[in-house]
Amino acid sequence: MLIRTLNDDLKAIARELEFPEDKISVTYSDRPDLCQFQCNGAFGLAKVLRRAPLQIAQALADKFAEKYTYAKAEVAPPGFLNFTVTDEAFSDLLKDFLNDPRCGVEKTDAPRKIVVDYGGPNIAKPLHVGHLRSAVIGEALKRLCVFLGHDVTGDIHLGDWGTQMGLVIAGLAERFDLSYYFGGEGKKPEITLNDLNEIYPMASARSKEDEEFRKKAQDATYRLQNHEKGYYQLWQDVCATSIADIKKDYASLNVEFDLWNGESTCDKYVNPMIDSFIEKGLAYESEGALVMDVAEETDEKPMPPIILRKSNGAQIYASTDLATIVERMETIDPDEMWYVVDARQGLHFEQVFRCARKTGLVKENTLMMHVPFGTVNGTDGKPFKTREGGTMKLKDLIALISDAAGKQLSEGALAQDPDAARKVGCSALKFGDLVCNRNKNYVFDIDKFVQFDGKTGSYLLYTLVRINSLLAKAGQPDLGAEIKVADKEERDVLMKMQLLVTAYGQAFEEKLPSFLCEGAYDLANAFNVFYGTHKIMSEADPVRKNTWIALSAAVGNLLKQTLDVLGMETVPAM
Repeated sequence: MLIRTLNDDLKAIARELEFPEDKISVTYSDRPDLCQFQCNGAFGLAKVLRRAPLQIAQALADKFAEKYTYAKAEVAPPGFLNFTVTDEAFSDLLKDFLNDPRCGVEKTDAPRKIVVDYGGPNIAKPLHVGHLRSAVIGEALKRLCVFLGHDVTGDIHLGDWGTQMGLVIAGLAERFDLSYYFGGEGKKPEITLNDLNEIYPMASARSKEDEEFRKKAQDATYRLQNHEKGYYQLWQDVCATSIADIKKDYASLNVEFDLWNGESTCDKYVNPMIDSFIEKGLAYESEGALVMDVAEETDEKPMPPIILRKSNGAQIYASTDLATIVERMETIDPDEMWYVVDARQGLHFEQVFRCARKTGLVKENTLMMHVPFGTVNGTDGKPFKTREGGTMKLKDLIALISDAAGKQLSEGALAQDPDAARKVGCSALKFGDLVCNRNKNYVFDIDKFVQFDGKTGSYLLYTLVRINSLLAKAGQPDLGAEIKVADKEERDVLMKMQLLVTAYGQAFEEKLPSFLCEGAYDLANAFNVFYGTHKIMSEADPVRKNTWIALSAAVGNLLKQTLDVLGMETVPAM
């Protein structure tokens, strides 16, 4: 990477001139028409050295010219230092890209143990469009962390132990004979996924209007959380049926989890944990519920107490999230925990994190972070719905985008391949989500997502297919032969490759996969401009042809790597 080399060499020169090297930082030029890299450190040094920025920049440029020939250093008033890299250096960079199996992306020298908590669906309910962003963003961040060399555990954190389970059990009791579970007699009822999908919304709506039914659901929740045999066995069967379907939907999205834990996993930790809070004098009763104050003196807005246990003794999300932290610290001992969850849960996680620190559940240096995201909206700007106005199931959404992708592939080699349509559709879906800053809402537009041109996942897949088709005809580059970068389009592609490599670090630091999406799109654009202006297959000059093939191969490697990190599956043709 030229930017790393320039940065290291300029810092060495600063040390030699006895300038503070911490003021030196080489960046990509904001005027690519003038130069490729720049350093504005002379302005910061001017305050320390009490010299004019122009003089400092000139001293750095003169010393650089004495020592290095791979770039030309030029000074521009009032103290900018610009670098223009030679074609020889770009040629060496291209060789480096080709020889590096990681395409220039270095592993971290300080690996962290990270838990990424994403997914969060409830048992006995089908995945819907609201589960999309957590899965897509969380999977991309998990894959990025793994690629950068961190020790990562992805946990789905199923909602399998709360009030919704009591509602399902109460609903099942009215539809099925549950004697098998509660009387130890009769035949085991055949409870299907469709039954569960129908019962939960019915039970949820009824609990808001029928006081007696609501009490039955609350009682079922309490009995389940106390591991009463019949309730617990019924719960296990419901979970098995539901999880099998959830796994299919996530597999269609190319989303994987290392742990399939749920709120139930940490159940044994809840009561001992809460008892310890009481013993320490941190938890107290308020209106029948058990709560803890988490407000701090520096708060500018009111911070309500965190509720640890409801007045009826049932657990609540906060208590299971805290117990999950206890379980993770005991079994994994992570350095960091990232929660990829809807932005609307911000207050909840602030309360949980404060409580965990106040009670000593985590070490002082353990990082807990809410990674929020906005909502998926339709083209009308409102939360995405079905045509009938209901919440769309995730499997229906996947089918919809796969069908749209299949129509785009209708005249290609993969026209009759439904799995190819799924891959293209889901990759388009993922890119359409990830290219947006996760903090913002975005518009779900199927027609736009599957287009082969524009800022879409389909465009990136098409670019990679184009490269692979070229290499299939031209063969792989001859690394032993001469490679010589010589024109603007080639340099532009190599600059975009460096920018994409830099985006890996930016995406990790900011927890924003959009950096990778933007970088991949810019690289694909630059490559397609290069491809359109260079007749690679008919080029007579062997050096130029080999260089162009080498550049195409290097771009293909980096694009494929980046798409994989983003969780986007590729296809051989389009």
